[in-house]
Amino acid sequence: MLSIVSNRLAQIVLLLTLLAGLVALRMHDPAFIHRWRQLTFDAYNRMMPRQMESLPAASPIKGVAIVDIDEASLRRYGQWPWPRTLVAKIPEVLKSMGAKSIAFDMVFPEHDRTSPARIAKNLPQTPTLLPVEKKLETLPDNDALFAKTIAKTGNVVIGFVSAASGQSTHGRPTLKASFFNDGINPDPQKFIFTYRYFTTSLPAIVDASAGEGSFAMRPDGDGIVRSVPMLVGQERPDGQVRMYPSLSLEALRVALHKGIYFVKSYGQRVSQGYGIQSIRVGGYTIPTDSSGKMRVYYAGHRYWRHLYIPAWKILQDDPAIAKLVKDRIILVGTSAIGLFDLRASPLNASLPGVEVHAEMLEQMLEHQYLYRPGYFKGFELCATGAISLGIIFLSPFIGTGLLTLIVALLLGGGIGGAIYAYGHYHLLFAPVYPSLTVIVIFIVSSVLNNLRSESERRAIREAFGHYISQDLLEELTKDPAKLKLGGEVREISVMFTDIRNFTTISESMDPADLIRMMNDFLTPMTSCVLENRGTVDKYMGDAMMAFWNAPLDDRDHARHACAAALQMLEALNAVNAKLRDEAEKNGKPYHELRAGIGINTGQASIGNMGSRQRFAYSALGDTVNLASRLEGQTKGYGIQTMISASVLKQAPEFAVLEIDLLTVKGRTEPERVYTLLGDADMAASETFKVLSSAQSSLLEAYRAQKWEEALVHADACENLRPDLAGLYACYRQRISNFQQNPPAPEWRGIWVAKDKH
Repeated sequence: MLSIVSNRLAQIVLLLTLLAGLVALRMHDPAFIHRWRQLTFDAYNRMMPRQMESLPAASPIKGVAIVDIDEASLRRYGQWPWPRTLVAKIPEVLKSMGAKSIAFDMVFPEHDRTSPARIAKNLPQTPTLLPVEKKLETLPDNDALFAKTIAKTGNVVIGFVSAASGQSTHGRPTLKASFFNDGINPDPQKFIFTYRYFTTSLPAIVDASAGEGSFAMRPDGDGIVRSVPMLVGQERPDGQVRMYPSLSLEALRVALHKGIYFVKSYGQRVSQGYGIQSIRVGGYTIPTDSSGKMRVYYAGHRYWRHLYIPAWKILQDDPAIAKLVKDRIILVGTSAIGLFDLRASPLNASLPGVEVHAEMLEQMLEHQYLYRPGYFKGFELCATGAISLGIIFLSPFIGTGLLTLIVALLLGGGIGGAIYAYGHYHLLFAPVYPSLTVIVIFIVSSVLNNLRSESERRAIREAFGHYISQDLLEELTKDPAKLKLGGEVREISVMFTDIRNFTTISESMDPADLIRMMNDFLTPMTSCVLENRGTVDKYMGDAMMAFWNAPLDDRDHARHACAAALQMLEALNAVNAKLRDEAEKNGKPYHELRAGIGINTGQASIGNMGSRQRFAYSALGDTVNLASRLEGQTKGYGIQTMISASVLKQAPEFAVLEIDLLTVKGRTEPERVYTLLGDADMAASETFKVLSSAQSSLLEAYRAQKWEEALVHADACENLRPDLAGLYACYRQRISNFQQNPPAPEWRGIWVAKDKH
């Protein structure tokens, strides 16, 4: 499973699948996402409540006020319901004070029990009370008086509400205005909320009113009223739907003295969406959602407190309140707890239901609406997809820290932009689910990247842990990108080393002792390579191959290879001392180990090489072959180290002596070769300078075929460095052969090796 997840292509496929699932979930829009979205809009409203704006001087309607049947009014005039004759005084006084329209946020479905005729029916049937009963029956009916008053007022709107089966009264509401649709777009009746039953006021009261509107509200699952249907429908037995306006919409129409509602709807357009778009009455266009609901943009109860007029002040015809009534739409409702008309809003846990209608009317008058067109959902999905795709395809190539910063800036910009759009343009963007989607994609992507990185680091540790230094390994695991798996061509320095006369030595030792001796030899040799930033390529019996400048860059690779070679020679002395002590202690023969080391610098192919079943990180090329040949030639020259001119070019500070112009087996071009004797301190010493001068004189005489002079210089060199006796014995042997068999006249001192060693 880890190998699948850590694969980059599999990671992208997995993330794309996750993104597709998250997008599909948003398109399905389950309840919890809808809930998050609503809570986001609530937060906007709490941060930035609707600011009340002054209406233009030319506006015929100056605002909204509420006549409140509050606790104080109930204490003065008794419990609800009041006699209709008392209620009738409210619209009468309001009309006289200049109210534009008067909307009752209540319904009058039953006859007034305090009407004289109804009181008469409830009197005991006694001769004493019979005259009283007759007199009461001749008095006017309270409901009729109420209907007469509102008819005279001419601007009263009565409410109605949906009802359960068997609880409806008086049939259906009465439509006091007409609805107009252009006939081209879908009939809006197919989109609105419909009910089978309604509770309406007494027919006489409805007939006398100027309008009738629904005050039904549909709170969300948490009980908060966030939007109110501006249109409702009633299903008839024949399947037809009759459409009615809301109480607030009808109050506005009556105040404007209009008789038509213009309803705009769309079938399916990318920019507008599907369903109802707006309702227009007079000069006011009210945007709605597809089902005809208007989102309430709350100013909060703090604002409405000073616009509440206690009903008892109206009943007493208090002239001080006339300025709160004139040219306003007046809503008549109740804040009394016992009348159970309390609602919840994003700003207030409890407020009178009539205040919700007042908020809506103020929005209409001030043209302050909250907008969430149908295409916002598509826009949010596109933004979510674009950012998520960016994370998916960028995360493998940029660091987690930078990606975190980019994601944080994008999310902060998105949330900040959504808040700005709400505050300045009243637009409802919902950044919560897109942000959560982006965060989920980011987290999963980061986890997968870490898994892949850990897999790469583990692979690197497994592949290189025994072959490169701990420092290089740490550097490589921190940044696996520095390792280019596969193959590349780069300049490297290659070293080969093996034990002289290993075959002879191995024949005289038992296998256990031979293995122990090889471990004693290869362990310090390996340490020298690793300590100088080298990579051990392979062990080949008594031989070892190492290289520098791969897998990590090392600009001083030639210097490090030379330093490792010198350390190897020093370490070999310690190994020989240990082997000598062990041999003497165990009474076994001691075999001195002598090593041959060849180093070359040049271009080579580096990478994982082998088969699909088994491969290793290695180097191939002519540079590698020449290093192997140089190591093999050390035996013939009687020296321990041989380096090429390309090595000396990049590490000129070391103490080296030119050995020969050598053409190794398998090559046609000669290579100027050198033996490595010491570090920069030795190179600066007077003794080495004398030796170097004598060596140069030897080679000059040798190549000029001045044999006797060359022999003199060879003796001088050997006296300065007795440990190089094998080298000068080689030259004496060559000179002796040339004295007997002179080389061709065109010979320029190039020695052609006959074999690899």
